[in-house]
Amino acid sequence: MDKIVSDPLFKEIVAYFTERQDQEIILRQIKADLPTNGNLELYLDKLIKYNLIKRKNRRYSLSFPIYSNEKTQILPESIIGLLERMKLESERTNYFLFGEWLWSLFFSGEQGDYFFGVKDSSNGLPLFQRREEGNDTLRFVSIFTAQQVPFDLANYFNLLSKSQVLPQIFEPLQNLIGDIDLNYFIQQIQKVIRTVNRNKTRECKVNIFQEALLVTGDLVRDEENQLYFAVPLLENQVLSDELKVRLDQMKTELSSLWANITDENQRVFLKHQIYSVLVENSLSKQNHIHYFKY
Repeated sequence: MDKIVSDPLFKEIVAYFTERQDQEIILRQIKADLPTNGNLELYLDKLIKYNLIKRKNRRYSLSFPIYSNEKTQILPESIIGLLERMKLESERTNYFLFGEWLWSLFFSGEQGDYFFGVKDSSNGLPLFQRREEGNDTLRFVSIFTAQQVPFDLANYFNLLSKSQVLPQIFEPLQNLIGDIDLNYFIQQIQKVIRTVNRNKTRECKVNIFQEALLVTGDLVRDEENQLYFAVPLLENQVLSDELKVRLDQMKTELSSLWANITDENQRVFLKHQIYSVLVENSLSKQNHIHYFKY
């Protein structure tokens, strides 16, 4: 379904139906108003197959809701207070909190059958999506706003796995490693990590895997030509007893906000809004979080 909704025609069709919510729309009208070089009727049939468009009595309409993100969710002071106290923790803990713990709390329990649209609004907070690619030994994680495709390894390998056309920003990385096997790439990246951690970096032999990390900005050189990782490396995250108590409190507080919402689309949209508010309050309005995870 990703390939279908990433087609530019999908946005045109959604906008077309959204503007005509109170009208009865027939195929002949759609063909007249949306000229295309492709087979529009075949594309509509695919959207019907995936339950994105419904056809009844030869009339067409959207089968998923469109929400407005103009209003920012106001969270209880107790949750904001917990977040403020967590700011005293390390940067690595913050990445774990937002990239792993909170994301899992919000979305791991959903069935994945939800699908909705969100109207663009200059007043609303951006919503986030997450990509994770890798194997049992190392994973690349990226969390970012829906309006962007960040230049990082998680998105690069995600696009490769779907055989999608890579945006131009990935060209430098593609020129280095192409459509390399992910498992082989991880093996080589782990060697780079071990070398950098041993600080034997000034005269080490340059290879394309080290260069790939330099290109993505995950690995950088300081003024003395010494290499170090700019991306957080999360490994065996150990939580203090105090933090565990705070997380349990936050889980209880947050879960109560959507406990009575039975509609999955509404519930997931609310969760996305809440997550955005938490990011705004704790991460200085960052719109891209990425890290490596062992």
